[in-house]
Amino acid sequence: MKRSVILMGGKTFVLSLPSAWIKKYQIKKGEELDLEEKENSIIVRTEKRLGDKEISVDFSCMEVMLGRALGSLYKSGYTRAKISYGTKEQLQNIEDVLQRSLVGFSITKQEANYIVIESIAEAKVEEFDVSLKRLFYSLELMNEELVTALGSSNIQALEKVIEKDGQINRHADLCRRIIVSGQTQFLSKPAVLYYVVEQLERIGDFYKAFAQKALEKSFVFSSSAKKIFQEIQKIFIQFRTLFYKFSFEGFEDFGKNFYTLRIEIKKLIKDSSSEEKVLFLQQSFLLETIIDMNGALPMLSL
Repeated sequence: MKRSVILMGGKTFVLSLPSAWIKKYQIKKGEELDLEEKENSIIVRTEKRLGDKEISVDFSCMEVMLGRALGSLYKSGYTRAKISYGTKEQLQNIEDVLQRSLVGFSITKQEANYIVIESIAEAKVEEFDVSLKRLFYSLELMNEELVTALGSSNIQALEKVIEKDGQINRHADLCRRIIVSGQTQFLSKPAVLYYVVEQLERIGDFYKAFAQKALEKSFVFSSSAKKIFQEIQKIFIQFRTLFYKFSFEGFEDFGKNFYTLRIEIKKLIKDSSSEEKVLFLQQSFLLETIIDMNGALPMLSL
């Protein structure tokens, strides 16, 4: 779509807005619009929203995947959902997921075989940066608390690490909901950001699993294993630093540190007992999950 620039009064340049957009959002004379300069573009934005995005789904057949199915509705950007269920257990599961993960959602209607959930506090694009920073911070804290808990064999501390995964999920889900909400023109490379958020949530899952294994005493966490967690933390902090302030020098250093740690873990896997091999393999998978995001760093900065 192209528009001709009109000069009025010898000083003011005027550009007409598409009539379809004006009608769609019911823009009136004298109404203020937000303008944002972005490189060679100007983005025109109204705070008005279109009608709610609604859906009706039947979850009566769901059991083990019910929570994930409910989460997908949230991440897809729906503002209202009618959810049919079959048992009291399913209803309890839905209520638990709402309380644990779906930020800003509440049950607004409940009947014998269905409920209606609605967004009572819609996510705004301005919240994205804050939520993403909290996601990074929470993961760094999760690593620190895990290492401390392993050092003291503190059951309550390990349980706290497991609980923190819920916080990770809430931040990640909110970020993904914002990305798919139709406000992506205000985010740089939204597809890349979505991938990074997905990977960050996976890192939280790894830490949760390690804490669970420690509680079950399935793994023996040697001093070498604890040291690897600390080295992985350094790699992760390097990633976060480059994410917000990229440099090719830092990117090269990040890669070198990764390959050094990868070699160290491979040696531990080779020289360790069969029981420890499993632990070091899991740490290797965690490290690879971080390095898999390396391509996003230059993409987001260039």
